[in-house]
Amino acid sequence: METDYERRLRETLEKFKSRSSIRTEKYDGGPLAVYMERAEDAFDIIQKVEEIPLSEELARNFHRHSRLLFAWRALGPFTAIAGEFHIMHICEAVIRGVPTSLINPAAPEEVRQLVEGFKIFETHPVGGTGTYSALRLTRNRDSPEIWYFDIRQGPTRLHIGYGDYLDVMLRTMGLYDWQYLFAEPDPDNYGLRASLPYLRDGLDFLADEFPDDDLSDLRARLEERRRIMGEEP
Repeated sequence: METDYERRLRETLEKFKSRSSIRTEKYDGGPLAVYMERAEDAFDIIQKVEEIPLSEELARNFHRHSRLLFAWRALGPFTAIAGEFHIMHICEAVIRGVPTSLINPAAPEEVRQLVEGFKIFETHPVGGTGTYSALRLTRNRDSPEIWYFDIRQGPTRLHIGYGDYLDVMLRTMGLYDWQYLFAEPDPDNYGLRASLPYLRDGLDFLADEFPDDDLSDLRARLEERRRIMGEEP
């Protein structure tokens, strides 16, 4: 029996696939980890490997997809607008961690140490954007950290929880760099600055295509960052 998040994911994919103005670039549903019917089952496995308390936040929006990939691109005059997500099971994400190939030996030591502790749960292999999202588990079981790695910028802390991340990912259908809407609006963050025009056009496109979806909170976040970064209205 599918989980609530699996149902919402399926319905959102069906909605996107039905639009003649949007092309599916790639879709791979991947296998389901049917032996983990509940988040508690995944937690039992994780805690045999990780000696750290797990936040209940990680049980929100639980899904059994080992890996699920969906990439899309707008058609017509909007072909620059695209999105993608490649989510993995929370158990696999935590146990697998970060591959050594993604750790830059030339990066400052504090950055290397930070990245070495990442638990990658979402990537973007189709677009080749050099970005991924990761958990960083801490002793504070109430708030695992969420980080966005961008090869242009390095790691950026996001002010969003794991469950909310998966919610917004569905609302934006993985619009590239939507994660920067939840980053501190720092004028020195090049990745954030470079993404602002694209996010404006992307949110406009999604609002026009799906007028029943309320994106006002995401638009407000975008405008706050544009103002602080000194972007023209």
